[in-house]
Amino acid sequence: MSEGLGEDDVAIELEAVSEPGAGIGRVVRAGERAQVLIGKRVLVGPVDPCGECEVCRRGGGPVCPLARRRETRTQTTIVAAGRWVVTLGEGLELPHPAGAAVPGAIALAYTLYARTGVGPREPVVVIGATPISRFLIEILLAKGISPAIVANPDHGPWVDWLLGKGVTVARTTRVDEARATCTAAFAAQGLGARPWRVIVTDGAETATGVALAGPRATLTVLAPAGPLSGDLAAREVTVIGVAGVHPDLVVEVAAMCVKGDIDLTGGTAAGPTPDHRAIVTPV
Repeated sequence: MSEGLGEDDVAIELEAVSEPGAGIGRVVRAGERAQVLIGKRVLVGPVDPCGECEVCRRGGGPVCPLARRRETRTQTTIVAAGRWVVTLGEGLELPHPAGAAVPGAIALAYTLYARTGVGPREPVVVIGATPISRFLIEILLAKGISPAIVANPDHGPWVDWLLGKGVTVARTTRVDEARATCTAAFAAQGLGARPWRVIVTDGAETATGVALAGPRATLTVLAPAGPLSGDLAAREVTVIGVAGVHPDLVVEVAAMCVKGDIDLTGGTAAGPTPDHRAIVTPV
């Protein structure tokens, strides 16, 4: 066994990081049962669930009470469970440093999509101007879903990017105007009678999501979220909380990036940026 590592652990020398604890790097040491990973370039997420408890068995890996969490962006070498890293190569290649966003913001966006359970011909509203919002919209479009986006008209670059994607944009801070724009868009798609799927990617916008979630809607909120109104129950709104990335989804996200469904390079930036791109930092 490599000193200081469990049988299934690997030590990863990071090349770049995105979210705290998430990045891309190369395995430099490994425990007895993970020796095959030595030298491999891998993606690593911020959480290693135990994979065995009842929470994990019910799909709750990000909130596993026994999970190992990496919460720093300053480490150059980290230890992770070999079972959760995604090996690159053999057709699954990602650029450096942009690839560091895959197990971070991009996988989190995909987790929001997967947990919401949305499919084609579903009316979907996205609220929030964040890197996660950007990647979520690309994921929805790749899955054949045309969402409506509520956007502050003062966020010029964000609105311009959305319009370039051809999605419906409710350029307003007023809930009634946003509802009217989204309603008209869904009616034009023949989806007017279906309950909405509202996804909030920014906790500061929780109140807008709550207001737009009509009868029998599904409201998915990314933690940490703002307060949820008590009348959601009266509208029979289903509320889904997403606390983090599920590591099982990282490989599918990486494949979407390789296929070009997600603009990995265009959606990331090294260093501070005022727009909706994810920040990746070379190590």
